[in-house]
Amino acid sequence: MASYPSPKRRRHRSAGEGSVYQSPDGRWRGALTWTEADGMRRRRLVTGKSSAEAREKLDELRAKLRTGTLEPAGAGTVADYLAGWLERERQRIRPSTWRQREQYTRCYVVPALGRRPLPKLTPSDVERMTASMIAAGRSPQTAAHARVILRRALGDAIRDGLLHRNVAALARPPRLAARTMEPGRDYLEAGQLRRLLAVASEYRIGALVTLAATTGLRQGELLGLSWEDIDWPAGTLTVRRSLARAWGNGYELAAPKTARSRRTVHLPSVAIEALRREQREQAASCETAGTTWQDRDRLVFTDAVGRSLAPAVVSRAFHALLEAAVLPSMPFHGLRHSTATALLAAGVPLRVVSDLLGHSGIAITADFYAHVERDLRREAAEAMDRTLGEIL
Repeated sequence: MASYPSPKRRRHRSAGEGSVYQSPDGRWRGALTWTEADGMRRRRLVTGKSSAEAREKLDELRAKLRTGTLEPAGAGTVADYLAGWLERERQRIRPSTWRQREQYTRCYVVPALGRRPLPKLTPSDVERMTASMIAAGRSPQTAAHARVILRRALGDAIRDGLLHRNVAALARPPRLAARTMEPGRDYLEAGQLRRLLAVASEYRIGALVTLAATTGLRQGELLGLSWEDIDWPAGTLTVRRSLARAWGNGYELAAPKTARSRRTVHLPSVAIEALRREQREQAASCETAGTTWQDRDRLVFTDAVGRSLAPAVVSRAFHALLEAAVLPSMPFHGLRHSTATALLAAGVPLRVVSDLLGHSGIAITADFYAHVERDLRREAAEAMDRTLGEIL
């Protein structure tokens, strides 16, 4: 019986070994295919004049992949990536937030790091960027924020398979001085707040200032309020919208800043009285304007013809009110700080104040108003002395 030679068994390559072959143009190529942690399949090619050269390059490619030092293909420079990243961000974030990220990227990140190939960016590069910003006169907070924006962008690059690590997250942040808030500069103390509200009722902006000082609402939340948001029997208002910058020029009504910004706030009697006064004054303005009245959203705070109030207009009117009350100049946002400071000093729990302000977490409230906690600790010690004095 004739015997036939058994066919030569083909050796199967193990996963991640790669292959070497000769292309029609005579050059040798090595191909390596692997699966990323996110499940995406990647393929990389190397070329050589001989099989040995292609195999040597393939070995180097495997070694870089094994040690995590393989540079992603086609990542381009930092500036190239950030340009595309900003365009994608434009579709998913608020216009005001996008403008801030674009400004920091254009003014700080790209001039310092833009020419670097994205895969070659190092933590030291990021640290040099923040150090040079501070040396040029920018605040440590500004430098830290530039790093945070870069960290967010590089996080998306990792998600897209362009990077293996986030060098901005690995970079040491600039040292920040402890946040301090000073009365008269950042907020009004209780006595100053009472003086402001006593004068406010005489001014057209009075109701807006009174509501800001007694509820801690953000300026955009106040300017986005409609009369439907007021529950008169319950004595509450609900934050559903905010006046925010629109694409291009002007402002538009948008969703509040965060999910926790959507909240219901109980109104003190002084705020309810101010809103009733505003309702009467607005009705008179509407009757005077007649067909020229422009308010279609039934906003609580408008100008004489029903248009939403621009923040710049509010700021000018607020500073005029401060001057009339003989109070130090401060931003309108200082009313929000004044509310929180007054409530914490009165013993209202930190969690309640945090919910009232619509902060995303109680840690933010504690960080902002640490100056009140220091005073309360001192008062607690004095109260303990009084108690022990009575016992002893």
